[in-house]
Amino acid sequence: MNRLLALLFVWYLVGTFEVLAQKTCTSNPLTISSDIDFGSIVWTATGGATVAECNDMADGLIPFTGNVRVDVANSIRVTITNSVNIDGNFILTSGPAGVLRVSGGGTPVTLHVTGDLGSATNNGVKYVVLLATDAIIVDGTLYGKNNNAFSGSGSISGGTLDVKNGSTCSSPCPVTGGFTNCFDNGGTFCTDYGVLPVTLMSFSGRAEKNSILLNWATSSELNFDFFEVERSPNGKDFISIGKVNGHGTSNLRHDYELKDQLPLIGWNYYRLKSVDFDGYTEYFNVIAVDFSGDKMFSVYPNPSDGGTVGYLLNFSPDENTFIEVYNSLGINLGFSALSQTQGIISFTNPLNSGLYYARINAKNFTKVEKFIVR
Repeated sequence: MNRLLALLFVWYLVGTFEVLAQKTCTSNPLTISSDIDFGSIVWTATGGATVAECNDMADGLIPFTGNVRVDVANSIRVTITNSVNIDGNFILTSGPAGVLRVSGGGTPVTLHVTGDLGSATNNGVKYVVLLATDAIIVDGTLYGKNNNAFSGSGSISGGTLDVKNGSTCSSPCPVTGGFTNCFDNGGTFCTDYGVLPVTLMSFSGRAEKNSILLNWATSSELNFDFFEVERSPNGKDFISIGKVNGHGTSNLRHDYELKDQLPLIGWNYYRLKSVDFDGYTEYFNVIAVDFSGDKMFSVYPNPSDGGTVGYLLNFSPDENTFIEVYNSLGINLGFSALSQTQGIISFTNPLNSGLYYARINAKNFTKVEKFIVR
């Protein structure tokens, strides 16, 4: 019996040590007393974390597994300008009018916290997501207490929003449709702002011979208009590749798909943008799909108006990549060097109605595409 008690005591100590030894990055000094970029904060590292790890987390260079703790003084602003991923809790306390601001200046920036963000007891912070390309995602609970506020044209979304004591939201409100659960201790904030227009169940992609098939599913939709599917070659610079209509208001499962007919060779990054009937937009997590198919080339629109023709490549052109245009008699009407995977070629003299050919010349690749001018 004594041996058993001793073992249990050792197990208790080990378990306690593991809890206490949670990696944590704490701002030093704890209270931020002047406006600062998140990447410029000086950190104290505990629980096995290192200062270098904390710095890399704040600069958006690595995801951090552990907790982050920051206190913001009255009316002081902390700005996150790089995408920060915290696999843990972001313990954020603030006096009145302290600000946590997410702003990439046009480059998409996301603060993603897998645990909780804020403080259940001391948080008068104002959450600002400045542009539509900026976002705060909290898988756990985002706390907003003591006259906190939300503003910006981006999005704030996640698992649970817990607010009280006069929380406010400017127009546009970034948390419109942002959370699965919302608690405001008898107020109206959640009724006005906290209802999720789209509950996304899954989002995945699969490479096929000459395309990538994207599939996703929703479990509920509220006043929902459509999805816009966006693709990026690097996870930062996204373009729209398609639009899929939603189902308005529904509590049933709905499955969606879109086929990318011209995926890039190598890694393709995709994200879903949902658009509500009132114009509210929300971005979901990015997925990556590797494609190793053949090189492809296409022109659009077809028919063309004769003034311009667009082109698409699924590979990066080099300095010797160019496109030539011929008429139906085989006469070369000119050529243009290509430096991007997508672009527009303009004709000084608009093409007459008829059949034309666009020929791409690249390293180990040549292809001809027909197009019509009306």
